[in-house]
Parts: sequence; structure tokens; C-alpha cells
Amino acid sequence: MATKKDLIEAQGFSRRRLLTAFTGGAPGGKELEPAKPLRAVIAGIALTVMLLLGGLFYGLIRPGLPADWENDRLIIATDTGARYISVEGILHPVINTASARLLVPSGTFSVISTDQGSLEGIEIGRSVGIVGAPDDLPSSAALIDDGWSACLPGGGKTVVALSAKPLSKRAGAGTGLVVRRGEDLFVVAGSRRYSVAAGQSSAILRAVGLGESGAVEVDGRWLDLFSPGAPLAPLEVAGAGDPVDGTSLSIGQVVHQIGAAADERYLVTEAGELAPISSLAYQLYLLGTGAVLGAEEEVSPADTEPLPNSDSPAGSADWPDAALRGLGADVTPCARLDTSGDEPKAVLGSTETELPAPSAGGTVAMEVGKGAVVLATGAGANSAGTHFVIDATGTAYAVPGGDLEPLKRLGYDEADVTRVPSAWIAFFPSGPTLSPGAAGATHDVEAQG
Repeated sequence: MATKKDLIEAQGFSRRRLLTAFTGGAPGGKELEPAKPLRAVIAGIALTVMLLLGGLFYGLIRPGLPADWENDRLIIATDTGARYISVEGILHPVINTASARLLVPSGTFSVISTDQGSLEGIEIGRSVGIVGAPDDLPSSAALIDDGWSACLPGGGKTVVALSAKPLSKRAGAGTGLVVRRGEDLFVVAGSRRYSVAAGQSSAILRAVGLGESGAVEVDGRWLDLFSPGAPLAPLEVAGAGDPVDGTSLSIGQVVHQIGAAADERYLVTEAGELAPISSLAYQLYLLGTGAVLGAEEEVSPADTEPLPNSDSPAGSADWPDAALRGLGADVTPCARLDTSGDEPKAVLGSTETELPAPSAGGTVAMEVGKGAVVLATGAGANSAGTHFVIDATGTAYAVPGGDLEPLKRLGYDEADVTRVPSAWIAFFPSGPTLSPGAAGATHDVEAQG
């Protein structure tokens, strides 16, 4: 058992050991440096400054509302996708971009991107806009103003293709196509369609050089792309066979003057004048009056000297001059829009390219991202028309009004507008009318804000 002396010595040893630990330094003789009390203070200050700068930077980059947001601005909440048009400090949900643009005067449209939190506390009004109007309008650089093609794949179907590189090319001069609409036959040549008289259709087609061409079935919309020409029918002359006073010639007779070119012929009209008759008109004459009076007769200049020249040709002035040739069996016939002249028109064309697939259930095939802005008019340079915007889906939206302000609100100007015959619009599905009045219409369901 430890004595009292042993306990006193043990306590003394413990005190000496503890004192040595506090005053003797680290093991190995290394002295411990006292901690610097300002180090923690400086670290705290630096962290505080970083937090303040971060908050300031977030405040700068966080999307908010500029000072002029209260009127005529399309405001998009990027985190929710909601969009509004601002009117006198009230945010109206807008159905689509086209409607928003129509509500803002031209030249002042702008978009503000923010987040939904920035809109808290702002009054939300009723939804506005045109149901079914487009969100994505083609840019001016994406507009196709020429070379539209309406091609005939067969079976009475039509594919209308709009692309930067036209699908079809114009048929050569003197080319024709026989088409059928129901029971009616037509010849299409150049920019015109000619109905073929029933009853003698086979003989007439042989007379115009297309007797061996099979008729392509078409619908009325395709035929309407072409301007109507005079019907192709046997050429009949009123008063045929009656003598012409002062000459040995008869009304309705076709004469060829000795020494003239082989195809230079004249028909003696009912008025006693000499009318030039083209090669094609002469073939139709042989089916009509010529079947009774016979073919051309050689005459001397003295025989025709008493007769004045007619101001008009025999037959119709818009008939082709000569017999036609077919397009060929290895091509697909098309109507091609030609806007290069004073008057836009459809001309006969063809393509050797495989036709693109039209939109589901439709007839229009649009190149991706392309569109058109057109003034669809009737015949004549002064014909009034209607503006249409055609988007990348091939949908045509009428833009009514006599001025360009609605189009300008949509981002277009006069140089973007192309005149086209109104018959082309019949192929495009119709969208709702685009007008500022329609865009401002409110809807029954009130937005929750």
C-alpha cells in the first residue's frame, strides 16, 4: 500500500510533467508558433465580399423588365414558355407569334425575354390572338417567288412543289399536252389551254400534231392555272363559196401565191380581204370549209391584187402557229409559274425528277423552312387581289386590306410580295385570316396570373 510520501511524490511528478509539456515545445525540439488571430477575420471578410459580388452579378444577369415594357412588347418567360403582349401595363397571353406581331405597329416590334418570377405582381389580362395562326413565319430570305411547279404524277393527282431550286423546267416552244377533265379534252401549249371540240376530237388532235398523245387526267384546278384560249375546232368561213366581186376568187378559199414561201397562205374572208392563215389554222380549215372547197389554190399576184389585206389572221390569234409535238413519255408534265414578265403566268413545263411527297392528305410539298408572300390576282395588270402568306407547312393565310401595314407588321415589305394568278391559291390549304382586328380578339378563358 502506497504511503503518504509516495502519493506526494506522484503528484509532484505529474505537475512537473504537465509544466514541461506546456513550456518544452513540440517533440524533437520544434517550437509551436502561436495562432494568428486575424486569419479567421480576413477569411470571413473575403467570403462576405464574394457573396456580395455574386449577388450583384446575379442581379445584373437575371432577366428583368426594361423601362418600356408596358406597351407593344412580346414578353416571353423563358423558364415556362409563357408569352404575353403588353397593353398599358397589362400582360395579355397571346396565342401565337403571328398574332403578337399583328398587334404591334410596324417597325416597333421587339421581344423581351425574362423569367416568370419577374412578372409576379403584374396584372394578367385575357388571352388574345387568332386561333390557328402560325408561330413560325418564313423570313424574307426564305421566300420563293418563281418556279412554282404543279406536276401531274398520274391518276388525276397534282403535286405543287415550292423550292429554291425549281422542280420543273419550261417546255420548249411548239410543245403541247393533251389532258382530260372528265369527258372534256384540252390541249395545253405555252401559257394557254384550248378546249377540243367534241365529236371531231381525234381529227382535231391529229390536225394539231398530237394525234398519238394519250390524254393525261387532270382536275379543274390544274387547268385553271392556264389562260383560256380559243377552242380548237374546224375552221368554218361564213359565206364560203360565194364569189368575190372583181376577182375570180371565192369567199372561204385559201390561196398560195406563185413564188411565195410554201407555208405562206391566205384565206379569202367574208369581207373580201386576204387574211394570213397559219399552218395549224390551215389544218383546221381542211376539217371545216376546206372539206368543201378543197385545199389551197395556186394563184398569180394579179389574181390577188384587187384584195386588201386583213388586219386579223384567219382562225384565232391565240392559236399556236404550227403543229405541236408531245412532251415525251419519260417526263412528268407540270405547270410552272413564270413571274419574269409583266404578267405572272403558268406555262407548260416538265420534270425528270422524282416528285417530293406532299403534306399528309394534301397536294403541296414545301422545301423545309421556305414560304411565300403573294398578291393573288386575276387577269390584267390593274386587277385587284388579295395578299397571302404561305408558311413552311404549305398553308395559305389571307391578309386582307388595301395597304401593306398588316404585312409590314408581319415583317415583310413591298419588295417581298410576288404577284401570282389567283388559281394557284386553290391548291393550298386555307388558314385563318391574318388581320390586326382578328389578332386583338379576346377569348372567353381568362388567364390565371
